[in-house]
Amino acid sequence: MSFLRVSVSETGVAIMGAEVFIIDDRSVNRKILTKFASSVGDDINVSAFPNPVEALDACRRTVPDLVITDFKMPLMDGAGFIRALRGHPGTADVPVIVVTAYEDHEIRREALEAGATDFILSPVDPWEFQTRARNLLRLRAQQFVIHRQTVRESEERFRLLVEGVRDYAIVMLDPAGLVTSWNAGAERLLGYCESEILGQPAGVLDPAAGIGVPQGEGASGGVGAMLALAASDGSVHGEHVRVRKDGSRFQADILVTAMRDDAGRLAGFSMVTHDITTRRDMEAALRDALAESQVLLRELHHRVRNNLQVISTVLYLQTLGMPEGDLKHGYRRTQQRIDGLGLLFRNLLGPSRITSVRFDGYLVDLCNSLVRDFDAGRQLVRRADIGSLALELDMAGPLGLVIAEILFTVAEGAPARTGGGLMVRVEPESGGLRLSFEFDRDPGAGPPLVGGRYGLGPAVMAALVDQLGARIALDEAAVAEDGPEDGAPAPEVGARISLTMPASLFEPV
Repeated sequence: MSFLRVSVSETGVAIMGAEVFIIDDRSVNRKILTKFASSVGDDINVSAFPNPVEALDACRRTVPDLVITDFKMPLMDGAGFIRALRGHPGTADVPVIVVTAYEDHEIRREALEAGATDFILSPVDPWEFQTRARNLLRLRAQQFVIHRQTVRESEERFRLLVEGVRDYAIVMLDPAGLVTSWNAGAERLLGYCESEILGQPAGVLDPAAGIGVPQGEGASGGVGAMLALAASDGSVHGEHVRVRKDGSRFQADILVTAMRDDAGRLAGFSMVTHDITTRRDMEAALRDALAESQVLLRELHHRVRNNLQVISTVLYLQTLGMPEGDLKHGYRRTQQRIDGLGLLFRNLLGPSRITSVRFDGYLVDLCNSLVRDFDAGRQLVRRADIGSLALELDMAGPLGLVIAEILFTVAEGAPARTGGGLMVRVEPESGGLRLSFEFDRDPGAGPPLVGGRYGLGPAVMAALVDQLGARIALDEAAVAEDGPEDGAPAPEVGARISLTMPASLFEPV
């Protein structure tokens, strides 16, 4: 790294400490240009190279302040050399003067496109050389001054910002892991004042490991391990336990970032630490509260199911010894409705969604339990793959009651003969879902009436359907499109009861 300086006095500008590289394959030219360059200012260090390859290798060790190069050279021409120079971050803005003959316009164009800064005509005039070189070195020095001033201002703004942060401990470390900077947030969080901690290893904050020597359980979160990982990967982030000056420990969110200089060498680390103990305690309390609420909900569901079972049993006992007739039939229907409500709790989605019911399982259970005496040919057929759907518990109850009334109507209107059956279709419809209950109908049983003779009644059914935002339709002449199963003849009289529900009732499981 060169140390270019500009001194301004009454006699003019003196440029000192500049590093100038001369590249020319002819030794005579190198001697002449070296003599001219040495006279530009005081303490000018001139290095001459016979080819661009050696010059580029030297640039990796020392960044020049000015390069004077010939264009036509062995191994690499001037354009290739300039492009290579511009391609390296450390030398991308170094001024380059190309020595060229007056008539070499094509060479000038190539050099300019490659990134040349200026030209000097050959043979070289000493006064022109010194003037152009001095101007470029002066410009280079002014750029350094502006850059240093900008860096100082940025560092000062950053320092003020860091010192003002009180919720985060921002600690700067050297490559060995020793503390070089300690903000107010670090003092508040960790308990050490700046004078106590500067120069100390950051491992004093680590309860599990010394600096660079991970030991015992949790060593992967040790300061030494985090610095080693940041040095190789650039940064590392994690949650680990840290210890304060008074010995108390806390849960910390830590980000360690490796800092490198312009040459890519490790210059140190920044370590930002935030106390998340309160947040973690709140999350743990929330998890405990959620677990307790789930236990409570499960207990409530269990007790509700038990009570529903008790009511169902009482109704069944009431029918024992009761003569056949409307009263006994009404008791049996009420018992079946209560059993249907009990199926809700069998199809709950589980601890994470204890207030939601799996719709497809609930529908199958209703069909199997409420029409036990119906013909064995009944089945549940999905016309389209609608996926697994769920609905809220408070909507599943009314829907179950409506489906139960439809199934009761099917059971009462179906013929008592072998081969009679029920087909339930689940089909997506525009903006909703449609359930179709297709069955053979006994011509002498009268038209199907949902919620009729032993049902909940028209008023209750209308209220349940309105609550669901659904609609019911009856088609007495409908026959299943696929025909009956097992090659049985098509029914002479058929019916379809359709229940269409809005898609907003359901959500994917």
